[in-house]
Amino acid sequence: MSKFVYFPLIKTRDAELRAFQNLSSEVMEQILPIYELTKSRTTKKAPDGDIHRRMRQICEIQDGRPFILDLSTDNKYINPQIEQLVSPYDGFKDWQYFLNLYKELNIIPMVHLYEADDDDEDGSTFKEVESFVANISKVKSQIAVRLPHDLSSSDYKYYLEPIIHSLQNECKLIVLLDANFVSEDAQSDVADIVDPLILSAKEVLDLDGFDKIEDVVMLCTSFPSSPAKAGNEDAEGKFKILEENIYQGVIEEVNIKYGDYASINTQQIEMKGGTFVPRIDIALEDGYSFIYKRYRRNDGSYPRCAKSMLIDSEYSNLDTWADSEILLASEDTPTGISPSFWISVRMVYYINTRVNLRNSD
Repeated sequence: MSKFVYFPLIKTRDAELRAFQNLSSEVMEQILPIYELTKSRTTKKAPDGDIHRRMRQICEIQDGRPFILDLSTDNKYINPQIEQLVSPYDGFKDWQYFLNLYKELNIIPMVHLYEADDDDEDGSTFKEVESFVANISKVKSQIAVRLPHDLSSSDYKYYLEPIIHSLQNECKLIVLLDANFVSEDAQSDVADIVDPLILSAKEVLDLDGFDKIEDVVMLCTSFPSSPAKAGNEDAEGKFKILEENIYQGVIEEVNIKYGDYASINTQQIEMKGGTFVPRIDIALEDGYSFIYKRYRRNDGSYPRCAKSMLIDSEYSNLDTWADSEILLASEDTPTGISPSFWISVRMVYYINTRVNLRNSD
C-alpha cells in the first residue's frame, strides 16, 4: 500500500484549485489528489476554455508531487480538447500524446474504460484499453482506474483483469471504487453503501494478479446540494458527513484507503447574481458533522457568519489558511465575498480534518 492517507477527488474549477493552492506542504505530502480535468474559464483567445491553463495550475500546486489525472465527463465542464482525449482510437493515442506532453509532471494516468459496440467473443472489445495500459505502463510506475462500487463480482474480473495482465515492468494499479453521491435516504441505512463497498473491495483484492494493485480506495460524497435545507434553513445548523460512517463500516471488514469529493456535491451548483445567501461551513473535528452559519447580505453577510463561527464552542482553530480567512472576515475585512471563495475555505478546513482523522485511525 502507498503512504497516502487521503484521496480527494475534485474537478479543476477555480474554487477547488484555490483550495489546493492554500493547503500546507505537510498536508499535500500526505494526500494523493485525483484531478478531473475541466476546461478553464472561457476568454476571447480561448472561447472553449483551454485545458492547458488548468494543467499549468495543477503543475504549480503539485510542485513535483504525484497526482492522479482523470478527465471530466460532465457536459458543463468539457470542451473539444477533452472529447478528443477520451477517443479510444489506436490505444487512446491522443490521451497518450497528452500525457507525454506533461511527462515532467508526476502524473498517475487514469485508464478510460471502453467497450466496442460489437461485443466480440475473442475479447477484442478491450484491445484499445489493453494497448493503452501496455504502452503507458512502460513509462509510468502507477496507473489508476475508477469503477462503480456496486458491480457484480464477474464485472470486476471482466474490467480489471485485462488491465492487470497488460501491466508492464513494475507498474502498479490503483483501483477507485466510486459510490458517487450518497443521498439523504442512506442516512437511515448506511449499510446500503457499506455492504456493496465491502463486497467489491474483497472481489478486487481476490483477483488474479492482485499483487499488482497498489491501493483500493473508496470514493463518495454526502455533501448536500442545499446545506441550509439539510440543516433546517436557520441562520445556523448542522448536518451529517456520511462518508466517515461509511468508511468506518468498511474498514471493519476490509483494509482499503479513504477518498471522497472533498466536501463538494456532485451537482456542483454555481450561484450567480444575487441568488445566494452568504454561508460559512466547517467540518467538526470528530469527522461526522458540518456546522454552518448563514446570514443574508443585509443582515451581516460573511463577517457576521465568521463572528458567529468563532464563538461557536464546536469550532476549533486548526491553524490553517481557512482559519485565517474566517478571522479576517470576522474583522470585517473578508478576502472574498463570493460563494466560490468560501467553498475554497470550507475545502481547506475539511481536507485538514480528513488528514487528521486518518492519522489518528
